[in-house]
Amino acid sequence: MTNNISPSPSTSQGKHSFLLFLIFIAILGAFSSLVNDMYLPTIPKMMREFHTTPSMTQMGLSMVMIGLGIGSVIWGSLSDHYGRKPILLLSLVIFGVGTAVSLFSESILFFIICRLFQGIGAGGAMVLSYSIPTDLYEGRQLAKVMALVGAINGFAPATAPLIGGFMADSTGWRGIFVLLLIIGIGMLFWSWRRPESLPQDKRLPASNLKVYVKAYMALFSNRRFMIYVLLKALGIGLLYAYISSAPFIYQDHYGFSSLKFGLVFGANAVAIAVGSTLVMRFKVLKKGLVTGTLIMCLFAVAEALVMYHELHFLWYELAVIPMLVGSGMLFSSANSLGMEEGKSDAGTAGAILNVVKYIFAAIVAPLVGIGNIMHSSAWCFVALAIITFILVIPAYRLKPLQSMIKS
Repeated sequence: MTNNISPSPSTSQGKHSFLLFLIFIAILGAFSSLVNDMYLPTIPKMMREFHTTPSMTQMGLSMVMIGLGIGSVIWGSLSDHYGRKPILLLSLVIFGVGTAVSLFSESILFFIICRLFQGIGAGGAMVLSYSIPTDLYEGRQLAKVMALVGAINGFAPATAPLIGGFMADSTGWRGIFVLLLIIGIGMLFWSWRRPESLPQDKRLPASNLKVYVKAYMALFSNRRFMIYVLLKALGIGLLYAYISSAPFIYQDHYGFSSLKFGLVFGANAVAIAVGSTLVMRFKVLKKGLVTGTLIMCLFAVAEALVMYHELHFLWYELAVIPMLVGSGMLFSSANSLGMEEGKSDAGTAGAILNVVKYIFAAIVAPLVGIGNIMHSSAWCFVALAIITFILVIPAYRLKPLQSMIKS
């Protein structure tokens, strides 16, 4: 395999290039957090501005999830045919247009439609944040890069709501979306300057639809790959049950201000980065996946009990932090194991990893807003934890890939 960037650069110039590469990939991978977490502190006020319900307001989260899933399918497979760079540029343009138009929303329905296109564009950044490293690395090196990116990515869900909390009172959600537009434009120019990672001789033929479909069928029928996909999707569903309910729980139930919500939510998100780094300490990456999943499930049930009985904020935090650590372990390891399984069709593999997880997230987000949000969120946590626990059993029985065992 030809690596454009050395995984362990020895020169200062090589180290600088590698660091820039990690930051570039991390920002692409952070688009999901940016388009959702940054405006979370404004959701309760947005509900009142548009004169709607919590569940309808949370459809803004669901619609961007659907868009991210659709975008992942479109851009991931197209990038296997036409290369990563042109597809990334096109998806960032669509993201920018969707974000700009949303600024003129006068109703929740118009806003939700704009969020769909915003998600479709952001889906390209998300899926290519998996595909580009897979073009350049393999095995344990790929896992190391993905873990480093996951750790850096922890700053996105940590800082995004904090920035949103600072901006919420002065600029509202529109000011936050202007900042998102600036980020999108900045990444468009940075992507333009970066080299293509997928050589012409490694691309799939674009003229034959059967090749396009065959790549999807092969991966959907790959039992190992789909176990990793579903585990990550369930973990993301649980994470978005927390994310979509948190603004109302922190601000309406516990009485936090927008800024205080941003501070606490951002601090909690660091736990995901800790989990992403911690999983690399396991000699066998699959064991890290299983351990992280079990931690996440255990504390998700504990969090559900706290919410259902509406206990003190301290108990809420004591359950959510280890749950997010386990989530970080699950996300990082499932990404690496899944992408190694689907390495021959990296764009398609990344697309499937994205679209399935966002289907789960889109379904869960509005469910937590039905009725008493503390109780509905609790039931969602329990249901997702039980299903995830059942699925981790066959994952435990899988034989680990030799390329993913630390030497």
